[in-house]
Amino acid sequence: MYVLDHTLPYIILGMPELSKYDITIDCSKQKICQNGKNLNKSQNDKSHSNDKDKQNVSLHISECKQINSHCSQTTEDQVNPPQSVTENKCELRKEVKDIIKNFDSVFSKDKYDVGALRVEPQRIVLNSDLPVSLRSYHTSPVEEEEIKSQVEKLLQAGLIKESNNPYSSPVTLAFKRDESKKTRLCIDFRKLNALCKSDSEPLPLMDSLLDKLSKAKIFSSLDLASGYWHVPIHPKDTEKLAFCTNFGLYEWCRLPFGIKVAPAIFNRLIRRILTKYKIDFACNYFDDIIVYSSSELEHWKHLKTIFEICEKENIKLKLSKCVFAQTKIRFLGYEIEQGKVSPNNANIETIKKLQPSTNVKELQRFLGSVNVYNKFIPQYAKLRYPLNQLLKKDVKFNWTNECQDAFDKLKETLTTKPVLNLYNPDVTCHVFVDASQKSVGAVLKQPDASDVLHPIVYHSRTLRDYEKNYAITELECLAIVDALDKFYYYLHGQKFVIHTDHAALVWLKNVKNLRGRLFRWSLKLSMFDYEIKYQKVCTNIEADMLSRHPVSHHFQHAVHLLDINEIKTKQKNDNLCGPKYHEVKDVIVIKKRNLYKIVVPFSLRLKLLNQAHEQFGHPGVQKMLNLITPQYYWPNITSDITEFVKHCSVCQLNKKRKQKRFGLLQQVPPTSTPFECISVDTVGGFNYYNSTKKFLHIVIDHATRHVWAFPSKNENSETYINILKQIFQIQVPVKLLTDRNAAFTSSRFKKFLRNYNVKHLLTTAHHPQTNGKVERVNQSLVTRLKCKVNSTSTEVPWTKLLESVTNEYNLTPHSITKYPPAYLLLGTLPYDSPIGQNSYYEPVNEARNLALQRTIDYHNKNKIRYDARFVDKKFNPGDLVVYEEFHYPNTRKLSPPFSGPYEVIKQCSEVTYEINKSNPLTKQDTNCAYF
Repeated sequence: MYVLDHTLPYIILGMPELSKYDITIDCSKQKICQNGKNLNKSQNDKSHSNDKDKQNVSLHISECKQINSHCSQTTEDQVNPPQSVTENKCELRKEVKDIIKNFDSVFSKDKYDVGALRVEPQRIVLNSDLPVSLRSYHTSPVEEEEIKSQVEKLLQAGLIKESNNPYSSPVTLAFKRDESKKTRLCIDFRKLNALCKSDSEPLPLMDSLLDKLSKAKIFSSLDLASGYWHVPIHPKDTEKLAFCTNFGLYEWCRLPFGIKVAPAIFNRLIRRILTKYKIDFACNYFDDIIVYSSSELEHWKHLKTIFEICEKENIKLKLSKCVFAQTKIRFLGYEIEQGKVSPNNANIETIKKLQPSTNVKELQRFLGSVNVYNKFIPQYAKLRYPLNQLLKKDVKFNWTNECQDAFDKLKETLTTKPVLNLYNPDVTCHVFVDASQKSVGAVLKQPDASDVLHPIVYHSRTLRDYEKNYAITELECLAIVDALDKFYYYLHGQKFVIHTDHAALVWLKNVKNLRGRLFRWSLKLSMFDYEIKYQKVCTNIEADMLSRHPVSHHFQHAVHLLDINEIKTKQKNDNLCGPKYHEVKDVIVIKKRNLYKIVVPFSLRLKLLNQAHEQFGHPGVQKMLNLITPQYYWPNITSDITEFVKHCSVCQLNKKRKQKRFGLLQQVPPTSTPFECISVDTVGGFNYYNSTKKFLHIVIDHATRHVWAFPSKNENSETYINILKQIFQIQVPVKLLTDRNAAFTSSRFKKFLRNYNVKHLLTTAHHPQTNGKVERVNQSLVTRLKCKVNSTSTEVPWTKLLESVTNEYNLTPHSITKYPPAYLLLGTLPYDSPIGQNSYYEPVNEARNLALQRTIDYHNKNKIRYDARFVDKKFNPGDLVVYEEFHYPNTRKLSPPFSGPYEVIKQCSEVTYEINKSNPLTKQDTNCAYF
């Protein structure tokens, strides 16, 4: 090797460069010459050498200096030499280097050499003015030295400044993902992020970005140097970004990593810059900018344009992470090349190394990794179906051979490097659809220059339960509607062809008098410009495969629930299928009453039970025994079937209960004095009886059973407040019992009761028995009103009859207390006895005591009758229960009577519990009678 005096790092002169400058190396004489002149002269000779000669050889080397200057500044950045896309690699490298040399100021010399975007300083808006102030974390001496070093560099670069404001977030160190020995300064902004107002800037859609690259043949990837640090922060908001160390408090002048709104702010600014210059040959995904072109010459112009924009907007790029002039490029986890897209090799290798899942979390992680590339996988819904079953609630995680096969097939499909074409808006689209009884599938294709169709994206999904009842024509039409929904972005505004193997749909656009969902779907399809072509099943293989689902068909295995070959295989590996049984045609059987029954191995029992139970409409225990026992046998088969049916979640939610309800009777304690407790309730439905008032509001005093009734036009909180004000003029009660009507739970109503110091009691949700006294009075008053209205010859508004009905009720002795409510409340009656005033009843105090005792006796008898129909059952936190939903009569006939299961959170009273329903904002105490 011969070393020149012009020593530069990382420079290798190849044959094309030596030939270009007519440089020859004579190894035997240890000479290097240019144009015949010796360049390696002695030191004395060098001083007299021709400057022009030196200049010639240094011409090309100086070009390299511009690139190497970025590398020699720090060991952090190492240049990846650009790869060529043409055979003339030397010329292409020179073009790249020329561009870099001309735009040297665009490239960052180190991580702290960043630009400041020429934009308005950005605001950081918080939902609270209360400062976030946290102490610094304890760090080791080595970590503290590293933090000091990085903080000092940030100060010198002007990215941060010293601070004395009330905000403070702790600092920590994180190892860089690609350089384990290097660390990154990180700020723990979690507390600040909780107060940070969200930014609704939409994230870029990856599919939309990929589609822009469909016509490109050459790509460059540009990476911004410390991208977020380019964004200036408004002086009024820098204090919010303060961070504390063990040696001082500092605040960011630029947008730091870790703040919640940073991605949205940064992406918006870069997007606006590209839009401002009307760039249609570059797109960005946060700090990654892809420049794409259809030819080399066009690409150089595009690169120069982007670099000019970077200069104008003060954007700095990180040369070591830039890749120039590639025919294949990695972007967003994909590899793009010549209008085709495939999964990134690195990601596929990661998926390939994943081991079979041992729990739900691991399975979710695997399916999440695979789902990113679902559009590359034909029959995706079919392949992952067995794994989906393990994700269902209350399903025991059991990794079967079927699950292992699905796991292996998904990995195998991806590791064979599937390739899709990128969507080209200038080419006609072809949509291939098909449907089965279990799923629908579709493939979007486009032809190449030779008219050969290539897939753009695959789609398939499982049918919803109600969709499985559709007729075959409706299913095939659903496949079209579903495909057009999925591919809307590609098809809307374009003319395309739909291929189906269902001939009846060819006339869909022209058929008149369509009804029901076919009519609705035809209206939905009318927004598209399409042509439907019939295609035989044998030529529509891909879509047909996508729609076929690996689940049993109702009539295919109506009698033989298990495959006989699978039974033979499993019996060989089951120790229970031993010599005590017979063998007929290689199948182990047992003889019962001269009948042979197949002995079911342990590994197939659950499958058999599932098959029989699902295929035959979730029958009960006896019908399941009648289905299975004539053909199959295993020890304790009856008890296994009983337990299986008992624990079937579908049966639990959809079948009426047969056992006694839970929870013994809990009654509102009797009261001895008037206005100790009153109840309020409302009856509606009076709007057709010669009055504009359609509500009847009833108030009852618990001790005396005295009733007040008020008609009204509505039932809002204002109405109830006005009614209670009239009652409170007589006497303010101690307690008020109501249901959970929104008017009663409103803040205005609560405030009204607080002003009068009235304790508010609420009934259990959907359990009117809690307010039984007023509910019984409702029935009595309505019955009396009904009789009055229908016995009057003239049409009298019901509101005019209400006062007389209420008075009649209050003057009638109550069936329990044996006294008129008016007498127990007022101590007098509005009429006299013929033999003396109020001589009908005992003195009022004595009468109230007797009324209380009779009420207590009635409560005791009522509790005995009630408890005979219920079971005393206690639930503990963590127990799972199903909840009986409330449905109005004659509505929602097919809705399940129960929902759940729900977890019991806590016990609120003897018979009420708080359960973990889906909406935490509507948590209510629930009576266990509905469990």
